[in-house]
Amino acid sequence: MAHVTLMDICDGIAATFNGQLVVLNAGTAAVPIIAQSYDQLTEGMQDTPTLQVYPQIGTTDYGTENDRRTFKGKVKGTEYEFLVMAFARPRSNVGEDMEACVRLWDALETILENITCNYFGVASVGNIAWTFAPPVPIEYGGAVYVGFELTITVRFF
Repeated sequence: MAHVTLMDICDGIAATFNGQLVVLNAGTAAVPIIAQSYDQLTEGMQDTPTLQVYPQIGTTDYGTENDRRTFKGKVKGTEYEFLVMAFARPRSNVGEDMEACVRLWDALETILENITCNYFGVASVGNIAWTFAPPVPIEYGGAVYVGFELTITVRFF
């Protein structure tokens, strides 16, 4: 595996989502997603929907002599998990808030499902998987937003 940094992957995830359009509530215009990588986070939030991307967990396999994936090549598999905090909108009306979260969730999943190769612009990523946590109120910068967590697992071989 070529040397890939956590920064490369964070930046790639943010770039994949940044600027994509989403309609958060029925009858409203599409708005661009603002995606911030680990070094672009702000103390407060000016606009939504905003995503914040940073690393969460890393795991490396043991290299073995009988690894069937590598034909005794002693290649270790590595997985990293990246947390994407998704802030759909400021908390105001439970029905509209939940609608915005579900629509943002659907838009992010559609973007991820349409990635077929060269995941996040990082050539050595072998595969990805993701999970969503349910929408909840999130306090950030002294304000309350409605949003959810998206965990993206990035796998290298």
